[in-house]
Amino acid sequence: MRLFKYIISIGIITLAALVYVHQQVELVKLSYEIDCKEKLLKTIIDRREILQYNISNLESPSRLEKILLSRNINVSLPKRAQIIRLTKAPSYMDSGKLLGVSSLEERAGIFRFFDFLGGRVDPHAREK
Repeated sequence: MRLFKYIISIGIITLAALVYVHQQVELVKLSYEIDCKEKLLKTIIDRREILQYNISNLESPSRLEKILLSRNINVSLPKRAQIIRLTKAPSYMDSGKLLGVSSLEERAGIFRFFDFLGGRVDPHAREK
């Protein structure tokens, strides 16, 4: 009887230790993953800032002026006859029928509400 209680208590302690170790291992995995995502985010933000700087540099009037002068291109304001005014498209142009949206696609849009029930698949997920 005592031996049985001893074996049960050792089993419970072992099980508790295994659960604790599993939690710690998952914690370390998640911290590595968070660190990796933070580094990726920092790289993306840096890249975005570089691209924004390049865009602002490329669009700067002084740069455009230098390019136009170097290529001997004369730029002047357009004459009244050269200006074309565009009006907003009529409301019937915005409907899905004109754009070729089928009734099946319209019905599928209704069921998008239930997308949260299905699991999302991460395209960058690694196989284990």
